[in-house]
Amino acid sequence: MVESSQERAKRNKYRRKKAMLKKVHKKAGIAFLCVMAALAVLAGRIAWINYNHGDAYSKAVLDHQTYTSTTIPYKRGQILTSNGNILAYSERVYNLILDPKLVLSDEKYKEPTLNALVQCFGLNRQELEQTLAVKKDSQYERLAMGLTSDEIANFKALVADTKNNPNIKGVWFENSYVRKYPFSTMACDVVGFASAANGGELGLESYYDDELSGTDGVSYSYVNDNLDVQETTKDAVDGNNIVTTIDYNVQRIIEKHIAAYNEEKPSSATAVLVMNPNNGEVLGMASYPYFDLNNPRSLESSYSQEQLATMSDEDMTNSLYKIWRNYCVSETFEPGSTFKVITAASALEANVVKLNDTFQCPGYKVVEDRRIRCHKTTGHGTETFVQGVQNSCNPVFMEVGARLGTERLFQYLQKFGVLEKTGIDLSGEAATIMHQKKNVGAVELATMTFGQSFQLTPLRLLTSVSAVINGGRLVTPHVGVCMENIQQSYVRKLKYKEKADVLSSQTSETMKEILASVVSEGSGKKAAVSGYDVGAKTGTSEKLPRSSNKYIASTLGFAPAKNPIVLAIVLIDEPEGIYYGGQIAAPVISKLLDNALPYLGAKRSVQKKK
Repeated sequence: MVESSQERAKRNKYRRKKAMLKKVHKKAGIAFLCVMAALAVLAGRIAWINYNHGDAYSKAVLDHQTYTSTTIPYKRGQILTSNGNILAYSERVYNLILDPKLVLSDEKYKEPTLNALVQCFGLNRQELEQTLAVKKDSQYERLAMGLTSDEIANFKALVADTKNNPNIKGVWFENSYVRKYPFSTMACDVVGFASAANGGELGLESYYDDELSGTDGVSYSYVNDNLDVQETTKDAVDGNNIVTTIDYNVQRIIEKHIAAYNEEKPSSATAVLVMNPNNGEVLGMASYPYFDLNNPRSLESSYSQEQLATMSDEDMTNSLYKIWRNYCVSETFEPGSTFKVITAASALEANVVKLNDTFQCPGYKVVEDRRIRCHKTTGHGTETFVQGVQNSCNPVFMEVGARLGTERLFQYLQKFGVLEKTGIDLSGEAATIMHQKKNVGAVELATMTFGQSFQLTPLRLLTSVSAVINGGRLVTPHVGVCMENIQQSYVRKLKYKEKADVLSSQTSETMKEILASVVSEGSGKKAAVSGYDVGAKTGTSEKLPRSSNKYIASTLGFAPAKNPIVLAIVLIDEPEGIYYGGQIAAPVISKLLDNALPYLGAKRSVQKKK
């Protein structure tokens, strides 16, 4: 039978395919044998390494724990005064870490290592033994924290002497930082403090926590074929520094006079705030009692051992929060007659009163069914509006308030920012406690005009008064000036809002003259400073409940009167004995300005008498 050409072609194709498959199988077989041979060699190599170097390899891996840590902590930024003084910084310290697994990996390691720990750090031998027994599989046990370089120097010297101390193993030092405050209590209310976890808890430390904080770095490492440790490190990014408006010398002056007053006549609390009324810069701020920023949870400076022994945990916690509380920012009070500055400015601006308008003060004013008295119960008689301010006469201000009316008074309260927080860059600012407008009757309106029946913070009051004496601009009080990194290659200036035209410049000039006359002719005479024109307003407010007979004495003052560069307020909470602001707070203002004005560049018109 003759094979067709088609069948022949088909058969040849099949033969070629079969031959090709045979070659593929042969190559696959060879490749498989090669792979198996390689695996056999590798297995032999691993077996050889394990037999000859297994212990060394294991110990190298364990020893690696001795020299590295996985986390590299960042350094928190500094807080500085405007003069460059460091108020807060972070100091490098070391945590002592024990690797029980490595120490117990060879019996010759244990005794030399424990002996060195006891010798260099005074650790309890029995406790170390217990740690090894209980945590034998652990590679990280923290034995001590916050050690300085001096404290670890002797141990490092022992380890470095490998000839005499070859078997000290399983101990390493973890880098860390501890927050330090070189001036202890200085500006404690403002600075605040940071926790052990590197987070801010109060004051600037809290408000600017994100800027002051950095980012931890990471150390990656492994052991290569030659049993060498290979390491890759991602460096930590340190936090930024913050430069503040706090003037070192002004702050010292404030705290000096607070201390002097309380040494003579103790108070429940004494608070002082000094600022530049033209831009809102806080030059200094403090409230007594102070606390130690390096030991903020201690009450020993404020309470006796006998008192502490009787206090519950809750009592101690409440006491701490009271001490930590920034009086100027977080406490509200009835401002009393110091608020008459806002009432007077509003009335003049609204044109409901003239300087020579006359009023009658019989010692009281009847409003609805209430007989509301003046501090001078016998009365001031006939007086002008200016004299009413000088005398701090309540009936005059009640009449002025009636002329203003509730609606218009609230409009000016809004303009002066009284109803809102200032927005200062400090944590914990308290809001104003004010009547709802719809609930303000004639009695409420009358008492509001002389600073009673509502509450606000000293900071809020001083900021609103700034607009009265700076030409009518409502500034934002602030402490932060700029942020900078450690290399000072990055600087970011901080900006703050300002609202213009709160008050006309004419009314502002008039108010400065009136308030200067309060010192030269009126109730603020004790705020006078030799060689300087000073404007001031005193105040005395009775605390709630009224039956407690507890008072807050206050005085605000500014200088030079015609062109103020500094505005300050002094508050004395529950003073002993005399409680009138013009008697006890005004002298503190006088002493404070007397020290601060020459330093701030204000020249005396006459030489101060020695």
